[in-house]
Amino acid sequence: THVMVTGSWDATVKVWSATVAPGETVSIDREPVAELFDADSPVVCVLWGGGTRGMTAAVCAGCSDGTVVVWLCHDDGAKEVIYKEEPKRGGGPCSAVAWASGGTVLFAGFGTGRVVSYSLQGTALRPLSRLSVGSPVQCLAASEENLLVGCSDGGLRLIPVGDGARFDSNPRLWRAVNGPSSPSLSSVCVGLLIPTTTAAVAGRRRRRVFCATGADDGTVTLSELKEV
Repeated sequence: THVMVTGSWDATVKVWSATVAPGETVSIDREPVAELFDADSPVVCVLWGGGTRGMTAAVCAGCSDGTVVVWLCHDDGAKEVIYKEEPKRGGGPCSAVAWASGGTVLFAGFGTGRVVSYSLQGTALRPLSRLSVGSPVQCLAASEENLLVGCSDGGLRLIPVGDGARFDSNPRLWRAVNGPSSPSLSSVCVGLLIPTTTAAVAGRRRRRVFCATGADDGTVTLSELKEV
């Protein structure tokens, strides 16, 4: 009923079938559904791009040498590499990846502070937009027309994403979001709270956007993002 993807120091990526039973008991099949061996260095991050049984799904891996690898996995067991970005000298690791727009847009963040957007069209993935945020990227979270980027300097960047998944060249920066010591951000997620009650809708209450950030010192901060 569920899928899990893992990446390892030996440059392998594996796809697993997992079942959640009543009572939230989780069981994972002993043998992987797919094994992917096309990465050339230790895998730093992986991401399942959607799809269910009977459907094609994309799997992405970011590697320590800066490589981004994307596979298409088919339910019949067939696998194909549709994109492999060659490493660049001094480019740093690909430290975070995030899908958006139903799995048709991919974002990747790198240890140099570089952020790249890609478009998945059929069986082809192509780079669209690049931007430097000025600090090594640790984590990413995509939310509709925005991309949140957590960095090693403790700052959180918000990059507006326009048509065609192209970046606005002037990201918003919030410094030291997890405290005055500005610990490095290790994780970020974003969620929407949409009014559903009759009173809220009648009162035209706007949706609320919340962001949670986790840092290397163990702190977690919950923030609300508001348009100004």
